[in-house]
Amino acid sequence: MAVRAWKHRFLLDVWAEPREIPHLPAIVRARVRDMGDDTETYVGSLAEIEQLVETRLDEAGIEPRVWEREQ
Repeated sequence: MAVRAWKHRFLLDVWAEPREIPHLPAIVRARVRDMGDDTETYVGSLAEIEQLVETRLDEAGIEPRVWEREQ
């Protein structure tokens, strides 16, 4: 399969929420907005962000593939 030009844009907001109990680590959360269809997905880990992008690549039919720095 020839790979056609493809681009997908995401806007990522990341924030840390302090805890009510002193000395507990802050909770890090994020919101990923798909700029193509303006949907928002709230995530709680980098793995969830990666899965979201991988799913979009799957839906676009970009297979097989490799990330640039994983070669």
